[in-house]
Amino acid sequence: MRKLLASERSKWIFIIGVVAIGVGFTAKNVISYPTECLPEKGLEETRLIDF
Repeated sequence: MRKLLASERSKWIFIIGVVAIGVGFTAKNVISYPTECLPEKGLEETRLIDF
């Protein structure tokens, strides 16, 4: 791990990655969609060829 974070560029890429993952988890928990926008049924799948 020390070799991976040896250069300054690698440190910044690692920090940006950690921040991006943190923002993703935060946005997932904060953003909620109203129930009126959800479809009544699940996703319908249409197949042209049945296997």
